[in-house]
Amino acid sequence: MVAMAAFTFISCEDVPEPYTLPTQPGAPTTPEVATQGTEASPYTVTDAKTVKTGTGKYIKGYIVGYVPDKALNEAIFGDASSAETAPTNILLAAKADEKEVNNCMPIQLPAGDLRTALNLKDNPGNLKKELIICGNIETYFGATGLKSATYAKINGKEIGKKPGDTTPGTDLKGEAKGDGSEANPFNSVAAQKYTAALEAGKATDKEFYIKGKVQSIKEQFSASYGNGSFYIADDANSTQFYIFRIYYFGGEKWKEGDMTLKEGDEIVVCAKLINYMGNTPETNQGGKLISVNGKTSAGGGEVKPDPTPDTPATGDAMNISSIVSGKTSSEDLPENAYGSQVAATESTWYSWKFDNIAYSGARICKANGDFTGTLQLQGNASDTAKQGFLFNSTAFSKDIKSITIVVKGLRKYDTPTVFGVYHGSSAHPTTDAIKGSYTKETGSTLNSFTFTYDFSSVSSKYFTIWNNAVGALYIEKIIITLK
Repeated sequence: MVAMAAFTFISCEDVPEPYTLPTQPGAPTTPEVATQGTEASPYTVTDAKTVKTGTGKYIKGYIVGYVPDKALNEAIFGDASSAETAPTNILLAAKADEKEVNNCMPIQLPAGDLRTALNLKDNPGNLKKELIICGNIETYFGATGLKSATYAKINGKEIGKKPGDTTPGTDLKGEAKGDGSEANPFNSVAAQKYTAALEAGKATDKEFYIKGKVQSIKEQFSASYGNGSFYIADDANSTQFYIFRIYYFGGEKWKEGDMTLKEGDEIVVCAKLINYMGNTPETNQGGKLISVNGKTSAGGGEVKPDPTPDTPATGDAMNISSIVSGKTSSEDLPENAYGSQVAATESTWYSWKFDNIAYSGARICKANGDFTGTLQLQGNASDTAKQGFLFNSTAFSKDIKSITIVVKGLRKYDTPTVFGVYHGSSAHPTTDAIKGSYTKETGSTLNSFTFTYDFSSVSSKYFTIWNNAVGALYIEKIIITLK
């Protein structure tokens, strides 16, 4: 129902993860265990629980279940095929048939390739499979767990990046050529080098041209999404560059009957660049196909990169003050509570207007304490009745080009949790998510996360922000830019 954007922080009824207890005086700093936590000698689950801490450690065990909510004792020993959303964790044990939660380690699945490949909703066949995973051993769900995972291996398939691997952009094969202009496009080596040096998660303001031959097809063009993903390079011996969800000629969605790509095709694309998660240089979603084997779209005209960054098209940023002052519902917006708002009952939703656009939301309120001045959205990973959302109920005059959302979080959390932002052709969309990127600014009490969602490749006049994760989301402001 609502466009979902994932940020999760602590609310009055959302319990933070316990902090790590300091080492007790006289405790051994390196407990004796049989395994070493290395790639060659991964920790067993028992050894990892004995060691209790460590950075960049490998653990081997069997996937036996997951934790659906905030408490480890609520663990489910089975797959998550019936869950409404994909779990953000799995449980690892020494035995494939383990049913005792105290013998398990909770493993956090960060957003991205690891969660996509390992979560038990989308991958029920992973249950009881042996997994090797690398991350930081620390407190999770009040017990010894693993967080900040970067690499995993399951069924012989490797996912992510091993610690100690060469930083992207420094182990390049082939000669870097081009400056990213229309006249002199980047080749794959130059694109990889330039993008790897970007700030993690922040897309470039300008667009670049990249040229290369298709080496492999990650996602062929299809009518389902209208885009495709490919790896390109000058040749098979050169460093490849990832062309992520590129659209057809002129930025149009691909449709049935349009040309598809094959390995060996020489393509030129135009797109913004992003170092996704700080370890995956790629094009930002929404780029355009310029030519294939020297041929351009018939009658499509020239496709030029955007000369300057977008500017807000709907006035000042929407914030808690404008949401309160623009009230159109009968009930006031409560503080640090959700009043009579029922997620499934539209008549109970809070409504307001901003810049002549009507909005509605449920399980939302004014935050207090450290988060005073922000809009609080309740969060829960499994109970939709406790998932806050907001959306525009009347259409914008033009399609959305981008949405910027500034979110606050306690300083002790280095990264925000996942929330969803969605787009659609009618009010309260909840199916098609928009991929976002963010930057972080550290404060003395709170961190500030600025998320950017690029709508340029879709045609949508409606969006939803939906907090379907554990913990509350605190939004400082929302800026909508129209095409």
